[in-house]
Amino acid sequence: MSSPIEVLLVEDHDMVREAMVAALAVYDDVAVVDTAASFADAAARLSEIDVDVVVTDLRLGDGDGADLAPLAAAKDPPPAVLLITGTDDQRGVQLAIEAGCAGFISKGQGFDRLVDAIRVVAAGAAVFPADLLGRSLRAEESDDSGLSPRELEVLQLLASARTIDEIAAELFLSPHTVRNHVKQVLSKLGAHSQLEAVVMGARRGLVAIN
Repeated sequence: MSSPIEVLLVEDHDMVREAMVAALAVYDDVAVVDTAASFADAAARLSEIDVDVVVTDLRLGDGDGADLAPLAAAKDPPPAVLLITGTDDQRGVQLAIEAGCAGFISKGQGFDRLVDAIRVVAAGAAVFPADLLGRSLRAEESDDSGLSPRELEVLQLLASARTIDEIAAELFLSPHTVRNHVKQVLSKLGAHSQLEAVVMGARRGLVAIN
């Protein structure tokens, strides 16, 4: 049996945090190894422990949870940051994209969906509610991205929340080759994360988000 996904949970409301810890304890493949009640507390925890995923509320008493993404990116290996936003929180969506979060999930979704999202970002993919992301997109004038047909194919699969291994299996490529394609996609689009690449691709009409 593989090791559970280790999670740092960041939530500034004590009752909500305790309820989330109890709810996540039901899942055998997810382990909340530490919690934090503020941005400062979470930043300190990140400097002390290694986890696979940081699950954080957007609005913390002393800052935005999205600002944990650059701190996480500085670690080796970097944990994925999954942001929990309001049910119709366009600001949260934009912050997640700009900060380099692996994804975001709406508070209106249940714990099963949260755990699915934790699994997806832990596996190296981006995750987002398509309807919430779709409302944040503003179409841009189409331009030449310079992406090859294979890179466009990979970008579309990223937009479908596929992991590197799943893309490799679907395209009959090695995971190493897929990672190289993803690096090229990010470089050519000027994106800093898979989530940002998906958003930029959708804005330019290169991929569809369903």
